[in-house]
Amino acid sequence: MPRRKPYRIGRSATGLGLFATETIERNTDIVEYSGRRIRTKLAREIERRRGNKYLFEIDGRWTIDGSTRNNLARYVIHACRPNAEAVLTRGRMIYRAVEMIPAGTEITVDYGEEYVELYFKDGCRCAGCRA
Repeated sequence: MPRRKPYRIGRSATGLGLFATETIERNTDIVEYSGRRIRTKLAREIERRRGNKYLFEIDGRWTIDGSTRNNLARYVIHACRPNAEAVLTRGRMIYRAVEMIPAGTEITVDYGEEYVELYFKDGCRCAGCRA
């Protein structure tokens, strides 16, 4: 029997988010950021033309196009003080807990300053910045 996923998609203060359905321990792999691999040069062209928000650059050569709805990691939202981080493991991008995440808590990562400046026209709206 397949292992039940420790998260669900739900309503967030900023749209849809990914929420823990059970306690996720620190250093636990949560979800893979998946999608088609494209050349980073092509990804930058797509970004310039269409502004695809779901491009995750692995390195100077490869980028993951995570725009497909099958990529549940795309629902992990930004926070300036995140409870998870992106980790490259054997060519796969995984979100890993940096602290214990209690059941019901939204899973967050820091998208980085460049992303925030590019896509958050009114500045960061994470829970820490709204408070």
